[in-house]
Amino acid sequence: MAQTEITIRLGQQGQDWAKMYPRQLKVNDKNANGEMVFYEIHWTRIPYQQSLGNVHIDNGTYSFTTPFVLSVMGVAVPGDTPEEGIENFSLGVGMSEATVLHPEAQRQFYALLKTIQKAGWKRYIDVDFPRISGRDALVYSQMVESSHPIDPDYIPTFQEWMWIRNYAHWNFYANGVYLDVSFQRGMEVDPNKLGAYLISLEFETRNAWERAHFQGKERSRWRELYPPTRQHLKTMRPIAEQKIRAEGKYHIDESYRNPDDDRPEST
Repeated sequence: MAQTEITIRLGQQGQDWAKMYPRQLKVNDKNANGEMVFYEIHWTRIPYQQSLGNVHIDNGTYSFTTPFVLSVMGVAVPGDTPEEGIENFSLGVGMSEATVLHPEAQRQFYALLKTIQKAGWKRYIDVDFPRISGRDALVYSQMVESSHPIDPDYIPTFQEWMWIRNYAHWNFYANGVYLDVSFQRGMEVDPNKLGAYLISLEFETRNAWERAHFQGKERSRWRELYPPTRQHLKTMRPIAEQKIRAEGKYHIDESYRNPDDDRPEST
């Protein structure tokens, strides 16, 4: 029987991770002339048997475990950054059952967010985005800017839960790792019927996240280029917040501080 308890750690060499789970981990190195390698594990639901994975995310003191995992994919880029190992992990996470009532789906989703927060992960808002929290962040993300992260501290009403569109974002940061949480809801939106949900957890190292701001030849110069790029992006937040204050529709959370402002270039 396939192993259901596994551990993932960003920065681990893919070959070492493959040796830990040789019976179920599939390696695909036939992409981009071998410059990218994909490491995948999949579980399937067996009727009357809990066969999904329990995945432990090893991130030092910010580690946590999530159940009901359907799939894990890790990405390494040995063609460019062989020393950095796996720089991205994507988890597909289900609910306790294949279909659940929508209120139960909301309960399980926010229980996962609470697990992440209890492990010490902090909410992350892109440095060029306005600092909007609480219910305002939910409304802003659904009405104005879909990329703006929803505040995990705000528990929506059930009506608001059903209003949230697929691929809305709850973003976090801890210990050099960025985490994007989102979900997809199936076509069934009758609040009295069972619905299908898939939660996505996207983990990315800080180096990979910063490199993603550049393309082509600039990508190899990311260490040099990212600090001034970040400073430029930070100048866009006050402009966005000034516009919002003038409109008077949303409250700016002046207490928010970016949790990744622990770098020298942030001073």
